[in-house]
Amino acid sequence: MTTAAADSKTIVLITGATRGIGFETAKHLSTSPDQNYHIILCGRRPSSVESAITILRSLPNLHASTTFEFLNLDLTSDTSTISAAAAAAHIAAKHGHLDTLVHSAAISSSFLHTNVTDPRAPESVRENWHSILDTHLIGPALLTDALLPLLSASQKPERKIIFVSSGLGSIPYTFNNNNNNNDDDDDDDEGAANSRSGLVDLDNVTSKYTEYSASKAALNMYAKHLAWRLENTKEGKTLGDTKGGHEAKKWKVNVVCPGYTSKTTGGLDGFRGKQEPWEAAETVVRVVQEQGEKTGTFRDKEGEVPW
Repeated sequence: MTTAAADSKTIVLITGATRGIGFETAKHLSTSPDQNYHIILCGRRPSSVESAITILRSLPNLHASTTFEFLNLDLTSDTSTISAAAAAAHIAAKHGHLDTLVHSAAISSSFLHTNVTDPRAPESVRENWHSILDTHLIGPALLTDALLPLLSASQKPERKIIFVSSGLGSIPYTFNNNNNNNDDDDDDDEGAANSRSGLVDLDNVTSKYTEYSASKAALNMYAKHLAWRLENTKEGKTLGDTKGGHEAKKWKVNVVCPGYTSKTTGGLDGFRGKQEPWEAAETVVRVVQEQGEKTGTFRDKEGEVPW
């Protein structure tokens, strides 16, 4: 068991925490001056997670009370030692609860098609679809379901689940600015999407990233279902109840589009942006740390994104 001091902190689990936006999210949280976090970093390769934790512990501005924990987890595996069920059992035994869940693990179809040296790379189009959907939809869904009882045991005012998604999972965000040639269209929602997305190279998107885009759209729908379910159904109300008849805790389930970075990994080479990964992670961190905001939203740094 961990000490009482460790479990008095906000316990945050981050998938895909060894690099990119997941790692930068952990870095932001670990250096927050007025927050106390115990951060559980998840990854498939123990050596990568241990290296990430070593870097985080060496940060000069690390909050004195921040602690880290390694958890070997493969979202696409049902193997007993690294599955979602095993992760839930580990956290239950060690902490008894979880406060915040951040889904940041991601891959892209381009990476799987081209990285032939990876023994995990699919050998067929069907396998490629399965791999993308497993990582972006099925794995996060199964992990979330496994961790819901632990999140419900949190004593924080808000239990939070954040899904890191992409504007490519939004039809208006991706297509309206490219295919809408009607100058008389005054739809404000479409205009908002257009101002964010810029001109997306649809030849590139539809030839290389159909699986990625479709999987993110599916993730967005799952997140929206989950937010409604936890807020409105009997199951959600039961999970939200606290012992002793006190006011039910709030569930906050939201989707974040952090935007493309200058070091986008996983094969999204056609979507390298100007911002650094740490800048993109700021959007995720804001949703993690905010209080009293809405649930069931899809947001980027500028505000709400059309589904």
